[in-house]
Amino acid sequence: VEIEFLLSNYTYTIKSYTKKDVFALAKDKVNFLMIVLEGSLIARMVSDSGKYVQIDRIKSGRAIAPAIIFATDNVFPVNVIPDENTEVLFMRKEIFLKAMQKNETLLLNFIEIVSNINGFLSKKIHTLSLKSIRGKLAEYILQLSAEQNNSDIVMLHLTRQELADKFAVARQAISRSLSEL
Repeated sequence: VEIEFLLSNYTYTIKSYTKKDVFALAKDKVNFLMIVLEGSLIARMVSDSGKYVQIDRIKSGRAIAPAIIFATDNVFPVNVIPDENTEVLFMRKEIFLKAMQKNETLLLNFIEIVSNINGFLSKKIHTLSLKSIRGKLAEYILQLSAEQNNSDIVMLHLTRQELADKFAVARQAISRSLSEL
């Protein structure tokens, strides 16, 4: 009900993207609240040499770069690309600010989302910088097991290359570590 009220009283647009599009590049300005309505996006940090690491997969229902929208340096820190056909809602940050000022629940939910990003980034840094490849894989497999009702058989839905991208390592290292595990 509150979402319907928000959308019926404030201006927004919806844009569609295909897997061939680029949603945003690092250093592009973030001037909108952006929410994935359908599909998903991949956030990747790319080095000057072209090597990249997948930071996050942004699925339907999630905001895109919510911690950046009101930042002093409000630019994307990563490249964002569609992983599939994707629809995104855009609302100018000034309009979103007015909506939050009029709706305490919206404001508290947004603060919670931004606050949770700190924990996510801390875990990501820990995983990428302090764990071995086997440690990264083991943690990921345990996470999948929990998501799959602690089954004895865990379905990996990512290819070896996608796992390598996720953990910022070579595909051969992933293959070797999977064999070792």
